[in-house]
Amino acid sequence: MSTLYLPPQYQGPPDAGDLWLGYIRVSTWKEEKISPELQETAIRQWAARTGRRLLEPMIVDLDESGRHFKRRIMGAIERVERREARGIAVWRFSRFGRNRTGNAAALARLEAVGGELESATEPVDARTAVGELQREMIFAFGNFESNRAGEQWRETHEHRIKNQLPATGRRRFGYVWHPRRVPDLDASGGFRLQDERYTLHPDFASIVEEMYERKLDKPVGQGLNTIAHWLNEELQVPTLRGGLWHTSTIARYMDSGFAAGWLRIHDRECRCGYGKDQKISKCQNDRMIYVPGAQPKIIDPEMWEEYQEHRKLTKPIAPRARKATYTLSGLLSHGRCRHHMSHASDSRKTGQVSGYWLVCSRNKNVSKIACPKGINVKREQVEDEVFDWLGREKIADDVDALAPVVENTAPKEDPKQAAQRKRAHLTRELRTVDAAIDRLVEENAMNPQKYPGESFERVKAKFLDRKGKLVKELNDLGEVETMPVREDFKELIVGLLDEWETFQPIERNAMLLQIVRRVACYDIRDDEGKLLSVRTEVHPLWEPDPWAPKKVCRGPFGTRPGWTPADLWNGPDAIEAAIEAALAEADA
Repeated sequence: MSTLYLPPQYQGPPDAGDLWLGYIRVSTWKEEKISPELQETAIRQWAARTGRRLLEPMIVDLDESGRHFKRRIMGAIERVERREARGIAVWRFSRFGRNRTGNAAALARLEAVGGELESATEPVDARTAVGELQREMIFAFGNFESNRAGEQWRETHEHRIKNQLPATGRRRFGYVWHPRRVPDLDASGGFRLQDERYTLHPDFASIVEEMYERKLDKPVGQGLNTIAHWLNEELQVPTLRGGLWHTSTIARYMDSGFAAGWLRIHDRECRCGYGKDQKISKCQNDRMIYVPGAQPKIIDPEMWEEYQEHRKLTKPIAPRARKATYTLSGLLSHGRCRHHMSHASDSRKTGQVSGYWLVCSRNKNVSKIACPKGINVKREQVEDEVFDWLGREKIADDVDALAPVVENTAPKEDPKQAAQRKRAHLTRELRTVDAAIDRLVEENAMNPQKYPGESFERVKAKFLDRKGKLVKELNDLGEVETMPVREDFKELIVGLLDEWETFQPIERNAMLLQIVRRVACYDIRDDEGKLLSVRTEVHPLWEPDPWAPKKVCRGPFGTRPGWTPADLWNGPDAIEAAIEAALAEADA
């Protein structure tokens, strides 16, 4: 049986310990930017009207979306859990949150300790069944409004991408942004419309180009921190927001490809939640794709491809190893556990000798269980063996000794260029199909009688099916990779061998990173586990990676240890042969 609800004027004086927290949230959606002063006034009037006392100061979240709960509202709930307050008061229930799952979880946590949530402008008694239903309906409408606004923004973003514009129109470093609406006192409404576009900045475009040149400098490119110091200290050029450059800011800008004429977007078919969930900062499936943009290019396509290859090479390397102290920093791996190796110092009579030994990092820093025996080898020994390996390859001699080959005068097609042309063709066709779908839907909305019967749905399904196939082809196209040949590294290795002694370790390391995939050290032990010697194995880039994951053949009968791929597909014959052999033995 529900309790009788009494208006505040007929209730007794409130408990002196009935303290409440006032919560104010201003959303990031423009149509929801309710003034914080308006919310505060309404909450204080509610407190005076109901005889509640508010704790000062109020909790304020400015420019925070209600779709997530990484906000100060969680701190307010914790204070209620600590019995500092009776409940939380908001201007409207939508200020609490606009996410169905998050609202239910946070509200359950609040009510589990006897806390309450009150709205200053929506008098609902959630202690009754009808009041609880009303509050749930208000939450549902708030969630609906948030989803509707999100759909509108996604449609706007897709429309801009189709017009080769960034999804969010704003300034970009190195460019001058000409927005669509320009203030003009002579125009009606005070604004003049124009075609949105980007043009090269007369001063900053050259700085962007030099950023890429410094990153790709030979033989050792500059790190992001060095480029940050150059921008902040030498040039004193701030970011577009007036702040200082950071390594993450530079990496995000350069990786975007905007200066190369590309727009970096998230694949719409990916369901990882990136762009929808505030907690997800990057695509978990690495489904970021590049589409052509209308902005002029600052760097040429060759420099952009070289930068992408450079980033692929440096990203897997630990940050400390990118600025190498030793020749083999970031290249060493223990052959037994396949974990990386690190440099360790040694105590001598003359003092500590840095980087004297090479040890297994997993055995040293993780656990003896992960790598029981570990490994211990002199750094100079492994470096000498790598130098000997470069000499044994004799790449220059092999190339010089090759008989002259009559070159085929027919032009050879670059696989990467062919893939780019195919991607551009698929992108154009996808844009055409999208336009056809838009026209079809618009014509059906304007004239429903134009398409009799089920013809509209049938044609629409046909277009959507074609669109799905095009998207799948774009995703499957991926990136064309060609296995390099040993002759491609001729000049690099010859120069490295000739200048090995004069190069600094960081220079030798930078050149080896372009040649060697890894240097694996295998410990050879006797029956008692005593270390006898260490064998060094170099894995060059022009050979298939021996440590690459093997594709498992799964035949009709699954996988079986010791079975070859042919056995997996010829399982019935093998089984029948075994049965016949067993029967023959029994008869004998």
